[in-house]
Amino acid sequence: MKNKYRGYRDLCRYTLIVLGAFGGSAMLVGCTDDPRKYQNLQSSHQLSLQKSSEFKWQYLDPDADFSKYKSAMIDPVEIYRGSDAQFGSTSKNDRVYMANYIDKTFPKEIGKKYTLVHSADSRTLRFHVTLTGVKKSIPVLSTISHISSVGLVTNAGMQAAGGNGTAYGAVYYAVEVYDAQTSRLLYAQVTVQTPDALDPTVSFGYLDAAREGVRIGAHHLVQKLEKLSKQEHTTVVEKTGDIGEAKGARRGQGGA
Repeated sequence: MKNKYRGYRDLCRYTLIVLGAFGGSAMLVGCTDDPRKYQNLQSSHQLSLQKSSEFKWQYLDPDADFSKYKSAMIDPVEIYRGSDAQFGSTSKNDRVYMANYIDKTFPKEIGKKYTLVHSADSRTLRFHVTLTGVKKSIPVLSTISHISSVGLVTNAGMQAAGGNGTAYGAVYYAVEVYDAQTSRLLYAQVTVQTPDALDPTVSFGYLDAAREGVRIGAHHLVQKLEKLSKQEHTTVVEKTGDIGEAKGARRGQGGA
């Protein structure tokens, strides 16, 4: 993943040169920055950097048993106000719009796995989502760059390197998952989400790509929790490593 990420950065620089030569729009292309370890998050001091994950910063309680949780409560989305936010030139109204969009999208996806409730019992999770940044797309340029021959080649390379499409926006956010009854933090993630680099359907409006990122991220969150609920024991492999299943963690494996 390190080599893939380095390749994506190199490709970003190459894209700036190529598209600049085809019309002087290089400064508009840009590349999506990594999400930060936002200092004002409740889980900030527990997050660790992941080497090979779309969720750049994560925390997992090694003793959490996700298989027992059957229902979920979802807090209203919070708009991050720390100085390390990544909103750029996004207006206050656009931030509120995106927070409202997350408020509508995440419950629909989480509700596919958990029963949504308003009161907690011992089998209830509580989700807290914080919108930490928005990168706007550049309308017209993003569309043109996805239908031109040069743009198609460039975006194919971006996708292969794990990057976002040219002139595409993105959404940054954090998710913190608690035991709803005890308020114990079980899992947290910080991520940036953006559409498939070859998807031209989200290239028209300046928030289209960010909205698609919300839909993708919500789906991937539920997939992550589904995976955790099937593991009998999980752990953080190393402080700056990947969250995954410990060796020999399943019952009856690994010896004494």
